[in-house]
Amino acid sequence: MKKKVNTLGLVVLTMILASFSLKDGFIVKGHIDGIEDGTWVKLYDLDQGMYIDSAVSKGGNFILKGSVDYPRECWIKCKDEYSIIQMENTEFTFNSPLKEMHQNSKIKGGKEQELQNELSKIQQPNKIIYYSALDSLLNNLYTNEDQKSRLIKTLDETNTIIQNNYISYAKNHPNSYLGVDILYSNRMSIPKDTLKSIYKNLPPELQETRRGKSLKIHLYEELAEKGKPFIDFTVKDIKGNDFSLSSLKGQYIYLSFWSAGCGPCRMENKLLSKSSKELPKGLALVSFSIDKSRKYWDIATEADSITWHNVSDLSGVNGKIKTQYQVQAIPTSFLIDKDGIIIEKFIGYDTEMLERLNKLVDEHEGKKL
Repeated sequence: MKKKVNTLGLVVLTMILASFSLKDGFIVKGHIDGIEDGTWVKLYDLDQGMYIDSAVSKGGNFILKGSVDYPRECWIKCKDEYSIIQMENTEFTFNSPLKEMHQNSKIKGGKEQELQNELSKIQQPNKIIYYSALDSLLNNLYTNEDQKSRLIKTLDETNTIIQNNYISYAKNHPNSYLGVDILYSNRMSIPKDTLKSIYKNLPPELQETRRGKSLKIHLYEELAEKGKPFIDFTVKDIKGNDFSLSSLKGQYIYLSFWSAGCGPCRMENKLLSKSSKELPKGLALVSFSIDKSRKYWDIATEADSITWHNVSDLSGVNGKIKTQYQVQAIPTSFLIDKDGIIIEKFIGYDTEMLERLNKLVDEHEGKKL
């Protein structure tokens, strides 16, 4: 009996590994209802932070081609709409109305996409509730504060359910690129012991992906935390010069992780540029781009008038430094004191960030007197 069980396990593992083998490339044969001839449809690679193909529609039809070195999440984008596709080197069909593509698209092709379709089916009821409540809030479709409060509560509750569903699905499907992607993206919401157990049982092919390697960093290497010394790094600045965070020790430092495609990040950059005189005296600014494309980094830098320390490792969303600083959403920023201790972590863009920074620095200096 024991021999049969082991043989079965070997067959299952062989099937899993076989699913990782890649062909020459992918092709997406798509149709979007409601678009005019000549409308651009683009394929955006989230991992690389760049567009990997584009096509002009005719009769609502389009074809996208290319190749990926391993399966990963991409976006099919058209006008202001998008839809998630789990891209791998195989043939796909894509059909969707233009409106709310992210909810209404139907995609076939690839084992990872089959998992995505199953997950989307699980998430659909709660997403309908979530987006309905969000639409009501954004368009002020409520008559009093009680209704507004109920809508906010609905948003919070359904968002929690959606997030828990993602994590549960990943735990149940760890031997997939989609599963590893979800585990990494939600790593700070999962106990480390649980993650370590899952990671140790991943096939080597998944451990060696960029997401797998980043998950290993999160699990086994030093991580930046409030109250602890900053983790030093040496990278290139926008001009190609070496920059080390330790070169600023002895000053207060505001270290912010951002990307060209992040709207709130860009708002923060512009606020810092326009309001530099309102910052605490002697505060050094360090903007760390997590873009993988030098082109997009350059364009955003010029548009946002970034004149302070502007650096990147050009490693994208899976970068070691980003992972060590436990950056899960952007912008994520850190206030570091003159002794190199992280005294605060900020997640998201705050319109009152200048006031908060001044208050924190003043309070910290007061404690030292």
